[in-house]
Amino acid sequence: MPSILIVEKLGEIKSTVLKTWNESELYKKAGLKSSEGFKCYTTWSIEIDDAKYNISLYGKTAGRANQENKYEFPPPVDKHLFFGSCVLVNKSEQGEFNDLSVKEWEDIYEILYGGFEDLGSDSGDDDSDDDDDECRGMKRTKDGYVKDGFVVDGDDDEGGDDDEGGDDDEGGDDDEDEAPKYKKRQKTKPAGSSKIKTIFELKTIDHEENYLDCASELSEESYIE
Repeated sequence: MPSILIVEKLGEIKSTVLKTWNESELYKKAGLKSSEGFKCYTTWSIEIDDAKYNISLYGKTAGRANQENKYEFPPPVDKHLFFGSCVLVNKSEQGEFNDLSVKEWEDIYEILYGGFEDLGSDSGDDDSDDDDDECRGMKRTKDGYVKDGFVVDGDDDEGGDDDEGGDDDEGGDDDEDEAPKYKKRQKTKPAGSSKIKTIFELKTIDHEENYLDCASELSEESYIE
């Protein structure tokens, strides 16, 4: 009596014994009341340590809400959404059922997904190797830093500070001996400003003359009365 695997909707896998082989009765092993929509969706053929496996997946892709199977199956059914429990069986090329344990399925599962390698650590090692290759043959400072235009030698830093300090001191003496000289900047008159001033002066004179004329006329009239 071969053993098969039941993949429950919460993702747990348990093993059960198949007493009699009847493909049309597999839905009962999944705990379903009807065989409607329950069928084989894919078969993975793989060989491990000279042992050949043909794992067939039975299930259904229609069902009620909250009955979705949360287990992640390998390609080509990794995008399928199954409902309720699914069944995994191992069939030979002659159509006979063979045993399938949870451990065997876990090994097959890992191979079907291409293995679970730590790609991050490998890439980090490759990057460090590339950096080492690039740094070889480059000039270094006495502290071991690479002179790549960004790291400056410690001696150069100290010398640079001394030079800068000396320049500041000399500049300070020059400032004390000689007073700063400033060149007076001449202001330029905008074109046409004199003409505008003349016009305003003429208008002012006209107002004064008019005012005097009016005053004289009033004084003469009052005198006549």
